[in-house]
Amino acid sequence: MTSTVSRCFFILLICCSSSGLNVFPNLEDIAKNARVVINDIASLIEEENCRSDLLTLADGIDKLDLWAMKMIDANGKWNPAFLLGNIKSLGSYEECVSIQQSKPYIKGKYCLANVHLSSNDEQIDSLLEIATQKRRNREITMNRTNTPVPDLLPSMALIQFGICVPSTCSIADVQKAFSYIISKEKSANGEAQIESCYTNGAAPLSSGDLAFIGCVAIIVGLVFLSSVIESNFGVKEDAGFAYSCLMAFSLPTNWRKLFFISNHPGALKSLDGIRVLSTLWVVAGHKIIFTLQEPWANKNFQVESLQKLANMPFINNMPSVDTFFLMSGMLRSYNLLKEFQGNRFRFFSDFARRYLRLTPVYALVIAFYATLLTRLGSGPRWEKFVTEPGEACAVNWKNNLLYINSYVHSNKHCMIQTWYLASDMQLFLVSPLVVYALWKKPVAGKWILFLMAAIPICFTAWYTYSYEVLPTYLLNNSDEKLISYQRDVHITTHHRMAPYVVGLALGYILYSKNRNFHLSPLRALFGWLMSLSTLYFVVFGAINIVQYDHEYDPVESTFYASLHRISWAFAVGWLIFACNNENGGWITKILSLNVFQPLSKISYCIYLSHYVILMVGTARIKTPLFADDYALIHSLAGDFIISFAVATVLYLSVEAPLFEITRLIFATSKSVNQKKEA
Repeated sequence: MTSTVSRCFFILLICCSSSGLNVFPNLEDIAKNARVVINDIASLIEEENCRSDLLTLADGIDKLDLWAMKMIDANGKWNPAFLLGNIKSLGSYEECVSIQQSKPYIKGKYCLANVHLSSNDEQIDSLLEIATQKRRNREITMNRTNTPVPDLLPSMALIQFGICVPSTCSIADVQKAFSYIISKEKSANGEAQIESCYTNGAAPLSSGDLAFIGCVAIIVGLVFLSSVIESNFGVKEDAGFAYSCLMAFSLPTNWRKLFFISNHPGALKSLDGIRVLSTLWVVAGHKIIFTLQEPWANKNFQVESLQKLANMPFINNMPSVDTFFLMSGMLRSYNLLKEFQGNRFRFFSDFARRYLRLTPVYALVIAFYATLLTRLGSGPRWEKFVTEPGEACAVNWKNNLLYINSYVHSNKHCMIQTWYLASDMQLFLVSPLVVYALWKKPVAGKWILFLMAAIPICFTAWYTYSYEVLPTYLLNNSDEKLISYQRDVHITTHHRMAPYVVGLALGYILYSKNRNFHLSPLRALFGWLMSLSTLYFVVFGAINIVQYDHEYDPVESTFYASLHRISWAFAVGWLIFACNNENGGWITKILSLNVFQPLSKISYCIYLSHYVILMVGTARIKTPLFADDYALIHSLAGDFIISFAVATVLYLSVEAPLFEITRLIFATSKSVNQKKEA
């Protein structure tokens, strides 16, 4: 078994197992075996430069030249703890790409091969099942070129090997060599596909790169100039529109705005705390998805983690977005009712303010994705996790800026997390019709709300039952079902709108009752019991569904898929309602802490930027990691801190200044209209 299987996993150097337990293996034996393999491979290669460099490599190995031994040493080798899931033998990326020999001229190229293995021997095949966490026939381990971008699929069964070859060898050459080696196996059947190849050295800056750098330079210049003016001369009042726009970029002013604590009596309590905690939950949920794709020395840890009840908030984290839908609908309804009452609603100006509020910093991050993102680092899976998402933004950025990317994406998503912004904008545009009906004809408006909530519930129930769709993101299912769930359910507005509708109703209640709706202690207690128990059952009640050996039940999935989102919205809605009617007690005090106000202000920038941090963190991993609870918490804490830092910079230099400029534009327009009316 050892000699047969090991040959499948070595490229260029397959003979290291011959060294046994020797601390210092016989280099001459290694060189001899490696030279034979390389000569066999060279005979297959038609491209002259690659074949010549392979033969030069064989000669270098024969002489034990350092550069040649490095090229051999950099290849992936059979890992210990294979049966614990340590199936990604990445080799040494840095050692390979750093090879640059002048005489003869040889430059190292690192390639990553995806391998799918099976065996006619039942014992060997059962061991492969254990090593791949029984997901070998559930994952797309071959022909992954058509998987969604970004790739959010769990990688538990994808065997990978790092290969170091001369830079003159193309992907087709490496593919041919690797396939040849696997074809020689008798008891192990395998397929291989080269995912990507890398050499040292950055590509020259493109025109898009230079344009983005120029844009950032202008922003930095405006921040510097306005800050110097304020520091030396202060800020003049009523100094003109252009001056006010310039001073909107002042760092001291925006810093004060960030840490200004508002105690406005009309503010809705608890929202800042809920927004911040939900944002952190979103980041943690995305972190878990990325860890499923990282090369771990103990992948079985992730399967075992599913059995722990305490891990459910990380495993079953999808309701975090429903909280944002709820709050967005509530604020939209509450503000629309005030505008209707004061005869101040203007649809186009309302949309323009919203668009200008969200889009500038959003567009800047998209531009970063499409240009400089790929230059942040390197690693064996850099192309999959960083380059491809960046290329998706270079192609599909228009869909994002039109806020239609929750439906129009062709499975190549630019900033995948921003599907929520698209859905929220779509609901923002249609909500005035519903709220106006509530304001003018409350009975008819309530029926409209009921139908808008019932339609997605019934449609999701029918769709889940008819097509056996997953009720949430489940590790125990096939990649095809996970792709279908993400594409057809998770990011589509018609499946996700029920919590927004609950938010519209909550905003109406808070406005119409003027937040003075007093409850008896017994009713308040009943409300809290129902709310907390619902929150618990939505998150923790799904523990059986997420188990690795759980068989899909269409009835169970239908009930959970159709009801858990609106149930969560009602439960969080009660929390907001109670906190704003003096029935929240210590929960209100915690969620209204001053520390949440500045964090709430940067939450939008955290949402936009955290995905880059997670992508880069995963793509730069160059060797398998050993994971445990402490390691994950430590890594997540680091992601939080970096996200806070990046979001603060974005807020101070882009979001806050452009928000102020938007306010100035509409204030100027309003004053002009008033003068015309006068």
